[in-house]
Amino acid sequence: MPKFGRQIIISIIGLALLLAVVPVFAQDGDITLVPYSSEAFGTQGLQPEGWTQVAPGIVRRGNSATDIVLVAQQAAPISQEQLLTALLPQLGLSEVPDVVETIETGDFSWSVYHVEVPAGSMTIVVDVALAEADGKSYVILLQADSEEYAALHEAIFLPVVNALAPLAVSSAPPADAPYTEEDVTFTNGDITLAGTLTLPEGDGPFPAVVLITGSGGQDRNESLPSVSELQPFRIIADALARVGVAVLRYDDRGIGESTGDYAAANLTDFAGDADAGVQYLLGRAEINPAQVGLIGHSEGAIVAPMVALQDPDVAFIVALAGTATSGLNVLTQQEIDILAVEGATDEQISRKQAQQAVLMPLIEAGDWTALETLIPELIREEVATMPEDQQAALGDLDALIEKQVADSLAIYQSPWYQQFIHHNPADDWAQTTIPVLGVFGSLDMQVNAAVNAPLMEAALTQAGNTDFEIVTVPNMNHLLQQAETGSISEYATLEPVLHPDLLPLVIDWLGAHVTVNQ
Repeated sequence: MPKFGRQIIISIIGLALLLAVVPVFAQDGDITLVPYSSEAFGTQGLQPEGWTQVAPGIVRRGNSATDIVLVAQQAAPISQEQLLTALLPQLGLSEVPDVVETIETGDFSWSVYHVEVPAGSMTIVVDVALAEADGKSYVILLQADSEEYAALHEAIFLPVVNALAPLAVSSAPPADAPYTEEDVTFTNGDITLAGTLTLPEGDGPFPAVVLITGSGGQDRNESLPSVSELQPFRIIADALARVGVAVLRYDDRGIGESTGDYAAANLTDFAGDADAGVQYLLGRAEINPAQVGLIGHSEGAIVAPMVALQDPDVAFIVALAGTATSGLNVLTQQEIDILAVEGATDEQISRKQAQQAVLMPLIEAGDWTALETLIPELIREEVATMPEDQQAALGDLDALIEKQVADSLAIYQSPWYQQFIHHNPADDWAQTTIPVLGVFGSLDMQVNAAVNAPLMEAALTQAGNTDFEIVTVPNMNHLLQQAETGSISEYATLEPVLHPDLLPLVIDWLGAHVTVNQ
């Protein structure tokens, strides 16, 4: 989630304007900073009054449709190094710039970077401040034209940096909640997983589920930096606890309050973590040991049958946006589907398919020498299709290519990626005989329902499974939202709620497979 390539997506979408040649309009009147708070990012501070929010944590001045001035304040449960890696391409950089200033505040030590990007007849200036604390990284960004930069740096950037602080967010459930929540920990070897156990009212014992997150480091609520207001696992836990089902959700290893190194882990490691959650629930007196199941989303729905095949205590599986073909096939299909829905031309899609036909077999075979030759050729081919001003804004193309080759090979050679592209969940589904609910979205551009739903059905039939249901929910995207196009760029524009048909579907299915004792 949201992309199986495990790339971190920081939604500073205003940086797309770095490559645009646009007129800039000066701000009329004084700038007033007003207090704000964001429960999703866990921050509080100051932001310009009257500016327009264009994405979670990003406000734009908007004197005109072409006004490039914006401020971003975001946080993510990743390291500062990971955050910098994600930001560099958006800033048009191939390497980390020097720190120009360190700012100490009451809560953070900020490293400040300064970037100037030529864009035709103008220069766009970007200030970036980064800090890290308590398992999260924080970023503040100011984007401005060079003519206004100095004034905006003093009037906005510095006060915003000095004001940003962690938000004391209550973890207590809603006041009307007929359940309690408890912070818990459990272990998988030397890894400690930290999470939340939601317990319905009553004596129990309760049926229970372990929630398994999608790809990319996720916290226990499965909140994403790019769509921070949407927290699918918090919503699912609330809904299930209200109907008498206990829920365990936890921070991925190396994320939030959990220990370990997320970047060094693979699917097998994540299956072990999820199974440790199952074993933890089996040790709780409030839980019915015969009715402990798994709900996996995206990659979590790949991990779920792996867990069930190694642990006979798993009673059922709900797979949300899972797959039933190899990871290599998923990534290949995903790239084309995303291009199409984002408005790519037939020529662009055909060119991408031709590139895939050469690139993907080399990745699958692990032919790193051939990839070191091919990747630069593909990058140069893509750059040649860009307008001249965008090509110029890339700067040193050779340096950019060198970094892209190194970054790509690091991803392709990682334990997670190698296991993912070769692993075919259909092999696991073909051995799964416990009850299964497989749910797909008709507008999921990351897991194609038309491809994966029939393959999952065929595999479960092959297993001799007599208790499974495969459902495709109309107009549902990969993040389980009601959507219009399903595109990734649409995610942050939608309401931070789940598709209205999803939870009733899951609750009805669970009602037929577990016994609620409230």
